[in-house]
Amino acid sequence: MNIGLLISELEDKEVKKICVGASMAAKDKGITLVLLPGRYLLSDKAGDTEDPYEYQYTALFDYAKTSNFDALIIDIDRIGKKMPILKKEALLNKFEGIPVLTLTEQEGYPFVNQVESDHDQLQQQGYEAVCDAIYYAHNNKLPDPEPIKNFSFVEKSSVEALESLSDLGYKFLKRKYADEKAYQIIAAKAKENGINNFGILLYDKKVKNTIKYNWKRPDQIRLKGAIIGGEEEVLEKEKSLISTEDIFSKFASNKVNILIAGVIFVGEYQLGIMVSEFSSNMMTDNYFENLLSIITGASRISYLERELKNTREELIEVQEELARDDSVLDHIGDQDYLTGGLNRRGFFAKAYDLLKDNFIPGTSAIVAYIHMESLKGINEMFGHEEGDRAVKRVSEILESVFGDSIYGRIRGDEFAVIDITDEIDKAETLRQEMTTQNARLLAESARYMNHLRFSICEFGYDENLSLRDMLRETDESLQKIKSNLN
Repeated sequence: MNIGLLISELEDKEVKKICVGASMAAKDKGITLVLLPGRYLLSDKAGDTEDPYEYQYTALFDYAKTSNFDALIIDIDRIGKKMPILKKEALLNKFEGIPVLTLTEQEGYPFVNQVESDHDQLQQQGYEAVCDAIYYAHNNKLPDPEPIKNFSFVEKSSVEALESLSDLGYKFLKRKYADEKAYQIIAAKAKENGINNFGILLYDKKVKNTIKYNWKRPDQIRLKGAIIGGEEEVLEKEKSLISTEDIFSKFASNKVNILIAGVIFVGEYQLGIMVSEFSSNMMTDNYFENLLSIITGASRISYLERELKNTREELIEVQEELARDDSVLDHIGDQDYLTGGLNRRGFFAKAYDLLKDNFIPGTSAIVAYIHMESLKGINEMFGHEEGDRAVKRVSEILESVFGDSIYGRIRGDEFAVIDITDEIDKAETLRQEMTTQNARLLAESARYMNHLRFSICEFGYDENLSLRDMLRETDESLQKIKSNLN
């Protein structure tokens, strides 16, 4: 059984005591308990707090909206302490379909049995809450109150906990970037500290989340580094993608598990989530938040490394272009000297402007790659003058098909097209027209075959989607088409 406990933050000493009691109940009852410290509900006005991104923490509560939880306990008074009743109700109403108990009385919602004791009252409350949630999930009603318990939780010394963080930070900052991966280092350090379940999960693309426009939790997330059941989890890239509904069950087993989760974000963007076995170190002030900060730093550096890799690839492409006979002319001005249309530089300049000004919610981007696969043979057999005429003829065809779009010759034998539209099925219409024109082109010359391979892809609006991403995917589609026909 999986129970989620939605709390504010571990820096609240009262919350820590509740977690101690809840953890003991989970062990006694043999269930998995997931602590979700998503901090506090905030108003819809930016600038109400010193930290402009404090609202990002509440994104953690969205992970609780999963069928893998048998019941949820929500400390609504502390989470919504600054907010009116309607704001609290909005959070509670998010979890429709999952049995929910509030930790304290909330009109209109079931709440756990209140503890009548002055002895470890908050610990008793946490214990009672878990026991009630287990019973409520099975019977849709509350049980009799649990007997008073004795609690003997002993915190680790703060020195020992902070030494662990310092060691992790050192290993991460000193890693060899070419040979080692930050997430594996962090996971290995967790195992070294006796953590048997630990994972870092990141989205392939960062997800924007603002006060005005709340994020939508993606359906899938990628496991980057993990310890599961005391063993390192090594997955091939294609197998590392899991459903966001399966995050917590991934680390749960038939054994008792006390887990804690935290969101990984930078500015307005959600990057992913960390899941860890709940250890005594995390009861040390600021330990949990600093651990998340180290992981966030690892994520940012990895993201920058990917961007640097992409930039290097682009530079290599430019260098290859400069090595071509017509490359110098292609990089002077915006016009292609042969067709009179846009050259590579002109195409990309206008394409970026088009996306910036017109790619908005409700629109789609249509991207096409057209390859003159027979141009090399025409040049070799009939000379470059005849090859130039073939290129011009292809340019005329593209003008007739894509006249309202932006298109250009980006390499000697390749053309690219981009269009922004709100028309349904426009991409399919363009594919049909290109097929028709391609057949006519093939029939025009008896001396040689002037034939095109093309790919036309459509992309729904996504503010994180770049022109480079769309072109790469369209090019990959073209290569698949070629390989299937060969």
